[in-house]
Amino acid sequence: MKTSLFYDIETSGLNHAFDQILTFACIRTDLELNEIDRQTITIRLRKDIVPSPRAFLTHGLTYNELELGISEYEAALKIHKILNTPGTISLGYNSLGFDDEFLRFLFYRNLLDPYTHQYSNGCSRMDILPVTVIFRVFHPDSLRWPQIDGKPSLKLDLISLENNFVTSGRAHEALNDVEAVIQLSKILFQQKDIWKYSLDFFNKTRDKLRINSIEKSINIQNMQFKACLMVSASFGSKVNYMAPVVRLGQSIAYKNQSLWLRLDGGDILGLDAGRDIKDTFVIRKRPADALIVLPALERFWDRLPRSSQQSAKGNIEKICHHWEKFFEFNQYHREYKYAFIPDMDPDAALYQDGFFSAQEKKQSNLFHKSPYHQKQEITKKIKSPRLKILATRILARNFEDKIKQTDETEYHLHLNRLSSSLEKDQIIGYKNDIKFNCEKGLQELKEVEQEFLNPNPNTKRMLHWIKEYIEKL
Repeated sequence: MKTSLFYDIETSGLNHAFDQILTFACIRTDLELNEIDRQTITIRLRKDIVPSPRAFLTHGLTYNELELGISEYEAALKIHKILNTPGTISLGYNSLGFDDEFLRFLFYRNLLDPYTHQYSNGCSRMDILPVTVIFRVFHPDSLRWPQIDGKPSLKLDLISLENNFVTSGRAHEALNDVEAVIQLSKILFQQKDIWKYSLDFFNKTRDKLRINSIEKSINIQNMQFKACLMVSASFGSKVNYMAPVVRLGQSIAYKNQSLWLRLDGGDILGLDAGRDIKDTFVIRKRPADALIVLPALERFWDRLPRSSQQSAKGNIEKICHHWEKFFEFNQYHREYKYAFIPDMDPDAALYQDGFFSAQEKKQSNLFHKSPYHQKQEITKKIKSPRLKILATRILARNFEDKIKQTDETEYHLHLNRLSSSLEKDQIIGYKNDIKFNCEKGLQELKEVEQEFLNPNPNTKRMLHWIKEYIEKL
């Protein structure tokens, strides 16, 4: 039976690879949005995690609440099982842009397959935020839309407030936000034709077919290209969440990525003097992701601001005139490969190191099935270098009290380095970024304290324990 799993997470910070999920809340419904069951999982803060003051002030989780939670490893096993229940459609609000990537890294560093919940056993995923954008752009009477300083906002907590949604907790609390997303979905669901049309954008086959059926309308040196409209919350309200684009083709290096050039910007080909082609930008879309592509039909095109329409027209003329530069630009981006990062930390190496091999999956399964007291010996026998490191970290983070005395030093070294502020211990991520450490945490704390001239008692308590916690680390 197909079911929808609405879920939300709260985290220790914003880094998908290095920060930690602290709460996972979900409500399973049938396809008519009737609730079947619900649950919340709270996870203890790992000892190698430096909490972001801004993140904790947003979701309001306290150290005492987290201490009542389970270990990250135990939570990863539970969440993986929930999302991989056959026939599950997992979804949230901006889940494809934020939550789902956190889950992938959670699964990866805990030796679980990061992708099966997207395709295996009839499972799939989608996102209510892009659906909400479709309604905002083309059917604005569906909801009352909040504003901030006179500008439209798509923030879930403001939509919930503006439309009087009834929820059981505070805003930015995981289960509360899940309830809000379901209430929002029930309103949009009333217009079933539009709802179904929107959901099909998250079906890989249908998304591809829709794009492939769009006629090519731009002729550049006898080569035909598709002019389309792309819809995304990331474009912002100023352009009505829409952008005119031209499809460049498929990436040669990454077969699942199609490349798109946005037509409403300035100097889109890098024609200005002194600008290198390496500094130019294209949009990379994967099938059934959060970027929605529509044909440039007049009824859609008219939703664009006049300035975007004029920019697109001028840029199409510029492309046709500077066709040699366009083809050079096109070839560069289609052949582009992400830079290899030699010192990337194993926790962040999901995309660079790729899928687990069949042999690695066997070793991982043996690790999972082994009783706690045998996992240490199993880890020593693992042959895959990356699996051995990840398994060692699982033991250090989750089973410190079960580690044999003779091996304590090895495991403590893992934890100490992962929270260290020393330059030699910097942890490098997949974006060539650096893991949030104690030094960064204390610096952010100072900035936050300066912003709150008269903090309320709850804020004072929150900032006090975060300061003490980081200083102890």
